Amino acid sequence: MFLILLAALQALTVFAQDVDSLLGTMSRREKIAQIIIVEIDSRQSPEVRSQQVCWIREGLGGLIVMDDTLVPNIQLVNELQQYARIPMLVTIDGEWGAAMRYYEYAAFPRAMQMGALTDTSLVVAAGHAIGEELHDLKIFVNYAPDVDVNNNPGNPVINTRSFGENPGKVAAFGAAYMRGMRSAGVYGSAKHFPGHGDTDVDSHKGLPLLTFSRERLDTLELVPFRRLIAEGVEMVMVGHLSIPSLDSTGTPASISHPIVTGLLRNEMGFKGIIITDALGMQGVADGNANAATLAYKAGADILLMPQDTQQTIEELEADFRKGELDEADLDARVRRVLLLKQKAGMLSSDYSPQVDTTELEARAVRPDIEALIQRLCDRSMTVVRGKLRRPINLRRYMAMTTRPKVAYVAFNAVSSESGMFEKEVTRHGRITRFDLPGDATLQQIDSVGALLKGYRKVIVGIHSGQPRPRSGGPQRFATIDPEQFARIASWSRHHRLYGIYFGNPYDLNRLPDYIRFKTFIIGYSDTYFNNIAGARALMEHRSAQGVLPVAAGGLPAGYHSNLIR
Repeated sequence: MFLILLAALQALTVFAQDVDSLLGTMSRREKIAQIIIVEIDSRQSPEVRSQQVCWIREGLGGLIVMDDTLVPNIQLVNELQQYARIPMLVTIDGEWGAAMRYYEYAAFPRAMQMGALTDTSLVVAAGHAIGEELHDLKIFVNYAPDVDVNNNPGNPVINTRSFGENPGKVAAFGAAYMRGMRSAGVYGSAKHFPGHGDTDVDSHKGLPLLTFSRERLDTLELVPFRRLIAEGVEMVMVGHLSIPSLDSTGTPASISHPIVTGLLRNEMGFKGIIITDALGMQGVADGNANAATLAYKAGADILLMPQDTQQTIEELEADFRKGELDEADLDARVRRVLLLKQKAGMLSSDYSPQVDTTELEARAVRPDIEALIQRLCDRSMTVVRGKLRRPINLRRYMAMTTRPKVAYVAFNAVSSESGMFEKEVTRHGRITRFDLPGDATLQQIDSVGALLKGYRKVIVGIHSGQPRPRSGGPQRFATIDPEQFARIASWSRHHRLYGIYFGNPYDLNRLPDYIRFKTFIIGYSDTYFNNIAGARALMEHRSAQGVLPVAAGGLPAGYHSNLIR
């Protein structure tokens, strides 16, 4: 054991020496550029690309890929990497996988749906699979997991991106996701420090104010960050949040020295890379024209998407010339960035940053990953009303009569994915389908209700729910409103109703009549895989072991009505 530890220590020493040698060859301007990451888009103008090439030649540290088409985007990355003396770190905000930015991939469930799982084994598997997708593209940093504790139902920006409202569970699931990615050679970034879960303002559009005491932050918001720091997370992303109990000036956390350096670096002992959230967001950009420079002075190692990259380089270099900034401190920050690149294998002599684009779209379609996504969806279906003791036996009713005795009412089934629910149900026998548009009047609902006479059981599928609040109000997620829902629920006087809602569990707060259904299931979002999982839950009792990740509909977080013991 001693020899193994000694060998590991010697390897680490060589590792650090290699980085220090490279650091010694860099000019100050290259070092400043090395801690900046900019956005790329294959649709950008030739002028923007030309400017980026200039920054890359000056030593730009990395790129972040945003929504784009896969092949042109990767071709652009390959082109830009040719201008870099030190390979650029390619990064992504891909919380639910590469699909968050590239439509060619299958999307994993959002974190809140994974928070409905009862253990972390599938979360580790999901993190690993997401890591494999990204590693194939030589994307070595994913700005995930989101470890905000979402205990505010009206949160307009985090919400379903969080594993839920229990800080211990968020910590455990976030750590599991991170470990899974790391096992595939992709490194995580815990966000949004110190915690964006209990806010009602989107920091893309304004500055959220958290009025909580330090004691509250210690027992809730900071819990997941402490767990991930203890497990060696490579990055922590600081959000644009005003927290007077941590910085009495109300300065956004991302540019606050007391929060970035005082709390995260010194008090919490984080030794990895501190990165800002995107510096063009209004939460920090409003009133802070030089937000990137302020973030550097607060202690950030990486400046993500400055509003003006050229100005940032020039301002920081001028501050160094005036003696206002410390060279050794800059070296320490660049060293952390280079160590991560070394860890990813990017500084090896045989490393090529070029991504093989041969059959790249075909490589994005992996049956094993799609099967994993289906398992995640099957296991997370959450029964909040009734119990699934016996499947709905369509063939039994077919034997009793030539006319189907089970009806399926599809509410707002406008997506192609929603058709998978009916397809999966009809594998078990015939049903009669009725459709209601999202803007159905109460009279239209009553008309469909009249057509249901003679049907023993009615399955109601509520499709196209929204993952985050709509503009209609702080808790408005679904296209269905309470009056429409109550009128549908009134059918329970004459039929056994089985409902499945493909939307946000918080919407139960607006739809109290779910208790009138014999069985009611939360299906989280109207995706291909969730539609299959919802049908399986009803027709086969396949899994459906999910628990509520948040309190909703008068039910506590962790509630289940059908957990198989």
